[in-house]
Amino acid sequence: MKRILATLVVFWVAYVGWKGTLPEAIAFALPVYCFLTFVNQISRRIALLECIAFVAALEILQIPAVTYWLLPASMPIESDVYFSYALPAFSLFYLGLMVRPGQSEIDHAAAIRSTIDALRHNQRAGLVLLLIGLAGYGVRTLMPGAPTFVSHIPSYCLFISVLYTWYARSPLRWLIVGLVVVVLGMYTIREGMFGELFFWLMLLTLFLTTGRTTPLSATTKTAFVTSAFALLLLIQSVKAEYRFSTWGHTRKERSGNAGLMGELLADRLTDPSKLLTPAHFFSSFMRFNQGLMIGSAMAKVPRHEPYAGGEVLLSLVYPFVPRLLWPGKPQTGGYENIRRFTSLPQSENTSINLSPLGEGYVNFGYGGLLFALGYGGLLGYVFRRVFQLAKQQPTLILWLPMLFVGCLTMETDLLSTWGSLLNNALFLLVLYGLLKRFSIQL
Repeated sequence: MKRILATLVVFWVAYVGWKGTLPEAIAFALPVYCFLTFVNQISRRIALLECIAFVAALEILQIPAVTYWLLPASMPIESDVYFSYALPAFSLFYLGLMVRPGQSEIDHAAAIRSTIDALRHNQRAGLVLLLIGLAGYGVRTLMPGAPTFVSHIPSYCLFISVLYTWYARSPLRWLIVGLVVVVLGMYTIREGMFGELFFWLMLLTLFLTTGRTTPLSATTKTAFVTSAFALLLLIQSVKAEYRFSTWGHTRKERSGNAGLMGELLADRLTDPSKLLTPAHFFSSFMRFNQGLMIGSAMAKVPRHEPYAGGEVLLSLVYPFVPRLLWPGKPQTGGYENIRRFTSLPQSENTSINLSPLGEGYVNFGYGGLLFALGYGGLLGYVFRRVFQLAKQQPTLILWLPMLFVGCLTMETDLLSTWGSLLNNALFLLVLYGLLKRFSIQL
């Protein structure tokens, strides 16, 4: 009830106090409810779905609403046109994501306790996963063009090893945590890609705080969320300058510079006021404005580019066909989507994308609302299905971060998220079978 009241107060302030339109006020208030729900569920349950909902609401609703108030000329289409699609699209996505028709509430804390019992006498699994993860990062570093099945996906085992050793109460768990942080930091410096650092730290924190005998206090959770936002501000502050000095025009022209990274971090930490400048706030703010991409697509489609007519559904088939057998298989990422469906500038270094909700529009127009419902339903179904399977294999829930790491933000597309879910699940199935042959039980 408190969450609803707080949301209504924010809506009233936006609508009456700030003179926003009705859709803008709703778009500004809904993310507040999602945020309060997310914070409330931290440590009570594995708040993955709540996190996905909040990030989506922030990127698709709240930040565009504020942009329409402060910088309306920067948005590609009028506010009423944008929110006529964005509001119902997010609402249906949220409905598909969170509603559990005919299903009882899942006790996440009990599932974690079952996992702890299953790992009580299994110290080897975490160490094996650590070695697989290190090997995966080695392949990613030495052979950037290697197939994801032997590079990116195995590297995720590095983070899953933290959960295995932590819940197995391994005497090496703190050493492994430190090693994983060092490896992740080194890779971040080399590639200049900060999203993996932020999202994996957040995912591990969400898991490691669940299953406690007493949930975290509101003060502790507030400190956690505040720290996450501070880290995000710090990342956004150094990212552009670091990439400008270490990136070329293509992905192959990237290089790392630990000294430069150290200088930038030291500069920001010794003078925190640089994190709070209007220019920095503006760049950070606009970086998460998914309304720019969706709005630009709505301005271009179908006026200048016809609806794709369901091409997005082919994304459900692509992961089943190996690139070895299909050399022309579409690449994941935002480059092609941004080039085709928007008028925004792009390059091979583009890390933005239309979002699955934006893909729904460019394929089906306002019929994409049903696509948004289906996409949310897909994520929600996979999440709950893992818990059902975990009744027979409790440690399966520890693989949820790996399954969902590609689905946490709307800066993606269906091909990326579905491919990530499917390929990670297939890798997990193969890994279970292989290690079982060596008497290693995951």
